[in-house]
Amino acid sequence: MNQPKDLPSWLWLWLPITVVLIPYVTRFIDPATDPYVFGELGVMENITVVALLFAIALAIKCYAHLGKLQFPIFKKWIGLLLLGCIYYAGEELSWGQHWLGWATPELWQNVNDQGETNLHNTIGLLDQFPRAVLSLAALVAIVVPLYLRISGKSLGTDTFKYWWLPTYVNIPTCFMALAVSIHEKSYKLFDTTVPYILDIRSGETKECMLALFLLMYLASFYNRIKQLPAS
Repeated sequence: MNQPKDLPSWLWLWLPITVVLIPYVTRFIDPATDPYVFGELGVMENITVVALLFAIALAIKCYAHLGKLQFPIFKKWIGLLLLGCIYYAGEELSWGQHWLGWATPELWQNVNDQGETNLHNTIGLLDQFPRAVLSLAALVAIVVPLYLRISGKSLGTDTFKYWWLPTYVNIPTCFMALAVSIHEKSYKLFDTTVPYILDIRSGETKECMLALFLLMYLASFYNRIKQLPAS
């Protein structure tokens, strides 16, 4: 059969471009907008959470179609992604504290760097390791589709790789996720001042783009698998 259609360009191309430009445009307009963009209830934080909530919903919806594939391992793979998205969203929200505003218990304040009810601010491993794994996955999501396109190789829908590997729709989001902090690191390397228009909180922006990467991957998987005929 013909390969299923992937995501529309407004979703995989124009949405991430629009999101990644928000910090630069608002800072150009007025640097005083930073708290509204990067605060705990700011634009980027909420986009991150909303993207993950959509990713969670799509992961759940995928289960209705996994019987169409001959690879039972995808039940575990989608389950792993589902748990990862739940953890990611929960940590971004401090498990509801940012939206509901409850106080952090005194005992937990002593072990949490920012006095919040989350895990990633307790030890570096819970903060850096997930981000490193997602960054590596983002790199793969750039290299693999480009390699397949340049080499002229095409994966059939009856292959494991076709469903597991990221498609071209992940390239823009992943490229932006990896590139957004390059300029900041370059200025720090040469011990120079970052121009104010570029002096955004690149870490927060990267987290947002990585959340969009998870959304794009699951949206692409779901959009393609739902087009398969029932087995």
